[in-house]
Amino acid sequence: MIAYLSGLFVVTFLPRLSLVWLFVLLLPLSWYHRLRRLILYFFAGVLVASIYGAWQLQHRLPAALDRTDSVFTGIVADLPENNEQRTRFILSVEAGESVDPALQRLRRIRVNQYHLQDEQAKPIAAGDKLTLLLKLHTPHFMQNPDAFDLELHFLRSGWDASATLLEVIEHQPGHNKFQSVREHFRTYLKREFAASDAHWLLPAILLGDRSAMTDEHWLILQRTGTAHLLVVSGLHIAVMTGVGLLSGRVFTSLMLLAGIRHSYLRTLPLLLALIMATGYAALAGFNLPVQRAWLMVCVFLAGEWRLLQFSGWMRWRIALIAIVTLQPLAVIQPGAWMSFAAVALLLFLSDCHRSRHKEWLGQLFRAQWFIFIGMLPVMAVVFQQLGLAAPVINIFTVPIFSLFIMLLPAFLLGVFLEWTWVIEVLVLFIDGFWLLLQHLSQIPGGYHALVKPSVVVVLLLVPLLISLLAPLPWRWKWTALLLFIPLIWPPSDKPSTGDFRAIVFDAGQGLAVLIETQEHLLMYDTGPGYYGGGSAWSYAVEPWFKARNIDYLDHLVVSHNDLDHAGGLSALKTRLEIRRLESGSPIQQQNFLSCHQHQSWEYDGVSFRYLTDMPPVTTNENDHSCVLEVRNADCALFLPGDIRVTTEYDLIRSKRLEPVTWLVAAHHGSSSSSSIAFIDSLLPKAVIYAAGFNNRYNHPVAEVTERFRRRGIEAYNTAEMGAITLDAKAGQCRESVQRQQKRRYWTSG
Repeated sequence: MIAYLSGLFVVTFLPRLSLVWLFVLLLPLSWYHRLRRLILYFFAGVLVASIYGAWQLQHRLPAALDRTDSVFTGIVADLPENNEQRTRFILSVEAGESVDPALQRLRRIRVNQYHLQDEQAKPIAAGDKLTLLLKLHTPHFMQNPDAFDLELHFLRSGWDASATLLEVIEHQPGHNKFQSVREHFRTYLKREFAASDAHWLLPAILLGDRSAMTDEHWLILQRTGTAHLLVVSGLHIAVMTGVGLLSGRVFTSLMLLAGIRHSYLRTLPLLLALIMATGYAALAGFNLPVQRAWLMVCVFLAGEWRLLQFSGWMRWRIALIAIVTLQPLAVIQPGAWMSFAAVALLLFLSDCHRSRHKEWLGQLFRAQWFIFIGMLPVMAVVFQQLGLAAPVINIFTVPIFSLFIMLLPAFLLGVFLEWTWVIEVLVLFIDGFWLLLQHLSQIPGGYHALVKPSVVVVLLLVPLLISLLAPLPWRWKWTALLLFIPLIWPPSDKPSTGDFRAIVFDAGQGLAVLIETQEHLLMYDTGPGYYGGGSAWSYAVEPWFKARNIDYLDHLVVSHNDLDHAGGLSALKTRLEIRRLESGSPIQQQNFLSCHQHQSWEYDGVSFRYLTDMPPVTTNENDHSCVLEVRNADCALFLPGDIRVTTEYDLIRSKRLEPVTWLVAAHHGSSSSSSIAFIDSLLPKAVIYAAGFNNRYNHPVAEVTERFRRRGIEAYNTAEMGAITLDAKAGQCRESVQRQQKRRYWTSG
């Protein structure tokens, strides 16, 4: 099994699937009898993962067809996500008008409908059949340090493109009856429980619809370690399976008491368990985590069905192999390993304590202890937290919530029959349960935020976990606790005195640059905001701060008040404490000071200075931009904001410009900036364009890129390369790009 999993695993780290052929070099090892089986299993894993990856990529919309307009007919395959600005849904394609083979291969498209003009349009619901005019986009998304890999998410979800809805040509409501039932069920729940927390909680645990859950909800669930309760997961499927088994055994007992005997009675509980698990999984949308839980249940039930003499561990291994074969990318999904690790820990607990401590309360405490300890690495990597209170909280909440799930069908029957007392009991339980979690999330010391651990730190935790879970004397366990130190107090990777590191984030058509010295953080611009609401900050920049458990900024510079530079300001101020604020635009109402005063200062041996004079009030907003230079003994970074040619010439005449190492091109590479004289005054070794992929302005424009190319200046573009990291160390100035550092076979571009 390990050899097979290794074959699946190594393919996920290939930068290109064509490199799979290199593994042929291992074939001669199969001549050795002892290695033959391992090599064959390894190649089986490589083959399965490669076929899966090639099949998925074959359907992906090519970059050459990005921003293509085309008409498609299909079914809304899941519950749409709705907010005031946008409706997002998955269109399962049935037909397309284009004869282009690449467009005909599209299977599922994630569509965004923006509510800007047509307020009279009929709402789009799950199960509707639609004929739409779409502007297609290839799955090429922002790539930043520690950020969510949306390109991977599209690949494993089978979404071949994203799109903007331009026109609804035909709309047939309720074409897919099952999906329509789910949509009506959600609408009913939200209407019936509008005044209670049940309006978002019931759709989450019944339908897998988390669109109404806010950041505050997720924060409470993470701090209490109870996210698995309110998101459809293995626990819910397992409880429903248990309900089916219990119901079947009760019914079988009644049949036997009535004198009815048949060989098929033995399979009735298993059949009811499968029906309950399948029905609940289908109602919850059968997404990837639910599919994994359902497959695991099927494997465990199959052993009972055929009276196979399989141990719990054997069934666990079969379920694991089945799932990673059908979903090869599950080998790198934390959710999959969390599910299997939890089951494995419970099996291990059963083996270690089979003949003693049979009291149920002791087993319950021990189970929570095993899961808490065993899940430490996963929780540290995925959530960057150590929930000290989570085991105690789960001891009480898991049984209570499991009982609630078991009784939920009866509750819902009472709701549909409009029994007032049932609705009141349901509301009382849900509101009380959520209020309890809110209070538990505020327990002093119950939650400890962590820096995202490195692979080395996670590997160091393995001996700790073994010693804490194994039946060893406590003196050995206390010694192993020393391995906690790198997790709680990780080694620092901050620049040395006199050095700095800058990250030009891939924020789309906007700018966000973070400059880090040994003890200070300066942010230059906040990334773009969107006219429909929201910004790129939360998914482009914020993950960097979260992974390092940083909640402050020493210095924020908003170059000017345009949406593509200041759009993330509101989200940033919600997340971070800011100690010094400056801007080139008059936004004094937010306590910003002006940067047009030739200030210069030093952070940890690194020099910073502004270069512009106060512009006239009537000046174009772009020319209000703060122009910032960052310099140490060997390297220099120049940030001009969106200044135009007139301001460039003012800077040249002021004789304040000096040669630099890196220049972030003004105005994303627009023709209104980056004049020849300006380039020749700075003489950069590299230019960085902060632009959006296939943006409508065609930034950077050809004439600007040509100016830099003729001078032999190396060019970097966030749209093509992802975030650009600049390391200014003693004696060396180095650049690295995100799409090359973290390149995988599914990475676009």
